[in-house]
Amino acid sequence: MRIIQLMMAAALWAAASAFAQTDAGMITQLNGEASITGGGANSSSQPVVPFLKIAAGDKINLTNGAQMKIVYFGNGRQETWKGGGQIEVGGLESKSSLKPEVSQLPPLVINQLAKTPPVGQQGKAGMVRMRSMGNPDAAKHLDNQYADLKRNAAAGDTTPEVYLLSGLVELRDFARAKTVLADLSGKAEYKPVVDHFTPVVNAGAK
Repeated sequence: MRIIQLMMAAALWAAASAFAQTDAGMITQLNGEASITGGGANSSSQPVVPFLKIAAGDKINLTNGAQMKIVYFGNGRQETWKGGGQIEVGGLESKSSLKPEVSQLPPLVINQLAKTPPVGQQGKAGMVRMRSMGNPDAAKHLDNQYADLKRNAAAGDTTPEVYLLSGLVELRDFARAKTVLADLSGKAEYKPVVDHFTPVVNAGAK
């Protein structure tokens, strides 16, 4: 058990090292409206959209009735927030007078989610990291991890599908990614996922 704990800690440390210089995490889901202000002195407010990557010091204002999920890359913490109120992004967790629902995602899932192309860059070929995971069993592992995520996810949580699509893009399995997107199309809760990944998959399939 101790060895497993050490291995998980090492994986999380590696993830934190890779992303500490850039993004603290990502907004994976938003129902309703929210705005975000960057931590810089001259930053202006802008609307929050799903798959927006966030940095420590950013301040997010949720409107009444809005719900948002944040995933932190450094420790796998997933926060579900319900508005209204203000949330300040930290390095590994958020600060707010609101109380989030908190869950933990596995290190391998976090590493994969962190590779999701940022908002506004989905269709750029340079942002599609098309390389093999380096494991002949990668596709099977991806499916198994997706099944575990899906089994434990709350109703309406799109994180498992984001993980699956990001993994399929990395595996360059664009045919299957298109099938997944087609299956999700028409389901209202998955519209942001479909809108975000469709240009990624189309760019890679060319």
